[in-house]
Amino acid sequence: MHLTTSAASVMRRATGIVALVAAATAMINPVHAAAGAKVILLGADDVCGYCAAYNTTAQQYAKQKGLDLKLVTNKFDAAEQAAQVDQAIAQKPAVILLWAIDGTALLPSMHKIQRAGIPLLLTDVLPDQKYDNLWVQYSGGNYEAEGRAAAHLMVDGFKARGLGTTGDIIEITGYTGQAQSISRQKGFQDELAKIAPGIKVVGIQPGNWDQGTSTNAAAGLLTKFGKSIKGIYAQEDAMAAGAIVAAERAGLAPSQLSVVGIGCEPVGVELLKSGKLYGTVLQSPMDEAHYTINSAIDLLNGKKLDKLRYVPMPSVTAKDDIEQVCKPWPGTTR
Repeated sequence: MHLTTSAASVMRRATGIVALVAAATAMINPVHAAAGAKVILLGADDVCGYCAAYNTTAQQYAKQKGLDLKLVTNKFDAAEQAAQVDQAIAQKPAVILLWAIDGTALLPSMHKIQRAGIPLLLTDVLPDQKYDNLWVQYSGGNYEAEGRAAAHLMVDGFKARGLGTTGDIIEITGYTGQAQSISRQKGFQDELAKIAPGIKVVGIQPGNWDQGTSTNAAAGLLTKFGKSIKGIYAQEDAMAAGAIVAAERAGLAPSQLSVVGIGCEPVGVELLKSGKLYGTVLQSPMDEAHYTINSAIDLLNGKKLDKLRYVPMPSVTAKDDIEQVCKPWPGTTR
């Protein structure tokens, strides 16, 4: 069939319009490589409140985004998680998301993932960054920065409580030797030495991210150092809650101390409102889960990821809009 010049011109214009419509439609409804892609998240058990909120959010958000996410957890056992990594590799997923129970112990497993050619995204736990060729991205908290922010809250708390610029404080940490514990301690103590050298950490005990353990740990320190203690730094709000119980049992009024936590957790919110906790630093499990799932989707769609992606970490006191900053966790109410 032969077309006249005018007919051919109309045909070309029509073809161009169809192409433009198709391009516009593709922009509105992009074809996601992530759709149906198998992704395995190796994380921590729901026995940890933060972990439970993270896991619930990750699963719900992945479903919403059309991502085939398989969640595998363990009760903070690095050896068990290493075995879980081997099992995940055998399933040949498109991406592995890893909340490393122990960032150092899991390095051999990360090497295995790399040799298998599976992209690795880290969440929550950042190992020594000299090994960062093993992973594509870390998303989660900047623990050292959180510790520095907590130091400023401690000093502000001293001022607000009329405690002066000098005095003894105690510190309750997470698990001994864990990356988060080390970083939050380093950030706090280094910054405190710079901005308030008269405020001294005189005792440190691990609370293992547990309120009951922290109560016992703080009780031992308060028995040893008595009523000279003016402040308590706990590396998590749940541990701060345990330390507050110990302080009350020792005859100290938490509202007259500078008590600082981290997390903006549900228990921390209530303690902020009561005046027993002076301040905390936000690290939201929902933010962290969203960041992780979004990074997996971006990676599968061929986008370049930054090596580090930190979640928001504002400091919060009773003077701030607590309800706006500290969002409720899944399964909790206020």
